[in-house]
Amino acid sequence: MRIEARSISRSVVERLEQRSPAARVWAVFERSFHLVASGGQITAVVLPEIGDGPTNIVVEAHASDLATLEPGMPAALEGGRLRVGELDISIETALLWEPCPDWQRLRGRSGSCRGRLSLIQTLCERLAPAGTLLMLIDPWPDCSPGLAQADAPPGSSLVFKEAQEAAAKLRRGWEGDVVLLQSGAVQLAGLGGGLTPAGDDFLCGFMLWAWLAHPNPDTVCGLLLETAVPRTTILSAAFLQAAARGECSPAWQALLAALSGGTDEELALAVQEVLAFGATSGADGLAGFLWAGLCEISPGGTL
Repeated sequence: MRIEARSISRSVVERLEQRSPAARVWAVFERSFHLVASGGQITAVVLPEIGDGPTNIVVEAHASDLATLEPGMPAALEGGRLRVGELDISIETALLWEPCPDWQRLRGRSGSCRGRLSLIQTLCERLAPAGTLLMLIDPWPDCSPGLAQADAPPGSSLVFKEAQEAAAKLRRGWEGDVVLLQSGAVQLAGLGGGLTPAGDDFLCGFMLWAWLAHPNPDTVCGLLLETAVPRTTILSAAFLQAAARGECSPAWQALLAALSGGTDEELALAVQEVLAFGATSGADGLAGFLWAGLCEISPGGTL
């Protein structure tokens, strides 16, 4: 069955150009399937309704076209075509999608971005699902190191309490304490259930704020990444790796654009789009982003 790819992430193109070892089908979902290479790298082949993403190839297909795929099937790239089971996917004419926003421009507006975080917080309080790590910043983050000893809100889970302690460590890590930065990442990595646990989503959001405002985002994100990846799922590791490179979804790119210069209405729409990702993944990612931004002070130390 011949299928045309509509678009492909630049990161995926670069990985495919390296002629990495043969991959296999890792998981099949209703509107996508995921390939994993021997080194653990994930590539997602998705239908148009899912759209672009740092690990995505968007194909012109229907859910029924994926029905014959099964985990474990081999996949191979040959002459600009990706062959998986009965699918023959042409990627030669796919539009190249850029997963990195214009960080240089955004970093030049980080001060004004910081000033509008309270609006994102207000929107999250109104629109976000209950029981996410946004509880960490309700009603406002206590960014002192003593947060770890604070009483958790009534009915909160052990996941929240662990995240609360880890978040306090990340704040100190932002200041320059490498040991506490990585200790916080140890606690958050794989924390929670699902293919992308809440703690990992929090770390992704935290890294995106680092790309926006930290003077050494490569260092911060590299330390978080090397700590978190061995402790979580394959799929979650792929999102962490993308965030560490400064890559994010179109919804996040729209949020960053609106935060840096859009109207309040544009920002509200962008927040809703991020919150719509997964059951709670978008909310937990926004929690990490807000936590880093609201608790930020001038970094020092060794970072």
